[in-house]
Amino acid sequence: MGDKVYPRGQIALASGDLIDVTNIKVSTTNNAKQVHTIRQKGAGITTGVEESTVSFDAAISEDGQERDYFALIKAATIVNLRVKIPGETLSFEGAFTTRDFDLPLDSEIALSMSFVGHLVD
Repeated sequence: MGDKVYPRGQIALASGDLIDVTNIKVSTTNNAKQVHTIRQKGAGITTGVEESTVSFDAAISEDGQERDYFALIKAATIVNLRVKIPGETLSFEGAFTTRDFDLPLDSEIALSMSFVGHLVD
């Protein structure tokens, strides 16, 4: 049996892939919690509202940011964000909430973005 290839994921915003992204984190929760009754501890669970967050880091080249993320945050623009992994494409509808920069002395300028929304079936 040979070694497997572990491909990298991809992220796309609206109609195109994001090229400068260096790291992606996706989190989805149904906000379930345990339900207790007077007669029985841990009688079951109840689910809450489903929420998803996506965050990513990007490197900024001399050409600048590949999207106008500040305008998207300021206007709370609803966008479609897709995360592609082998065998699955996760599609989210929501808005960007945070933009952070890191300007280190000995490395590239780094951009961090946070997105909140819901997973589209």
